[in-house]
Amino acid sequence: MRRQELCLVSVYSYSEATSVADSHSRFLLGGVVSPGRNVNHPCMEKIGDIGEHEAIRRLTAELGGHPQLRTGAGDDCAVAEIPGTGTDQVLTTDPLIENIHFQPGEKPERIGHKAVGRVLSDMAAMGAQPQWLLINVVAPPEQDFQLLEKIYEGINALCHRFGATVIGGDLAQGPCLELHVFGTGTVPSGTALLRSGAHPDDCIFVTGPLGCSMRGKQLDFSPRVEEGMFLRETGLVNAMMDISDGLATDLRHILKQSGVGAVLESEKIPGVGSLDQALYDGEDFELLFTVFPQKAETLQLKWLEKFGTELSRIGRITDREGQLQLQQGDGALQSLERKAFEHFSQPPKGGSDE
Repeated sequence: MRRQELCLVSVYSYSEATSVADSHSRFLLGGVVSPGRNVNHPCMEKIGDIGEHEAIRRLTAELGGHPQLRTGAGDDCAVAEIPGTGTDQVLTTDPLIENIHFQPGEKPERIGHKAVGRVLSDMAAMGAQPQWLLINVVAPPEQDFQLLEKIYEGINALCHRFGATVIGGDLAQGPCLELHVFGTGTVPSGTALLRSGAHPDDCIFVTGPLGCSMRGKQLDFSPRVEEGMFLRETGLVNAMMDISDGLATDLRHILKQSGVGAVLESEKIPGVGSLDQALYDGEDFELLFTVFPQKAETLQLKWLEKFGTELSRIGRITDREGQLQLQQGDGALQSLERKAFEHFSQPPKGGSDE
């Protein structure tokens, strides 16, 4: 029987039809692509014309449910019940691809750190304790093996810090270096923090400074795992996600999932550069969350007792569904434009991405 490979999140594109003519059936978000299929047929709709987010929406629109599945596509992680244990499992995956997510010549330990850190950050956004990781490595035959060993030093260091364990993976040949990380973690049953829980009048909070990715933070950030678990345990947080596309872009995901709008206060957004950088730089990997206004002060006091990490109250949720506005110091409101990196819609930059 042929081995079948299930791709839970990653979408693979191929420059040549021969790159899929191997010995395996390939599964794309639940649909089968047969070996030898010509994925570049001139009559086919191209993913570059569709764009990343619309492609994901269409590919996941018809996915089936399962009685144990609490949350599927559309959040930082999927969440599934582990029957009879009082525990839910969170599952997520992320690719790290040379010339897309990092540039040749980067320190290998930082490449490994980022590969695992992105997955741990997704788990942090759910309030989960990381547990198991699988890592698939793709590399050309001429790849320096010592560089791979250094990458794994970075991987192991971050795993040890947050209690995660690499339990396996795969190694395959390809045109450039890629690391595909799949991770699982746990939360008490029914307690995972989702994007869909924000309410009108909620206060909006963010951890840490923003706009740091272009200064190198995207390769050595600290995933907010402990902070995420703490926020879940307080029972005070309504909605949460991590910031990987930039504050303005990721807040829109919460607004869409929750059916609400938001106003951000320009003078309260913590940035290390310009306001534009704080709003739109991707890969800060901080936590963005909302809290009922009457509980906001309690949460801030609890936070100060526990962490030295910066925590900023930066705005409020409104009932104007889908509207994201910026309030200036004089009280004037302006709509925030949409601008963010999107796969397949613009040339890769090796910095902020998804």
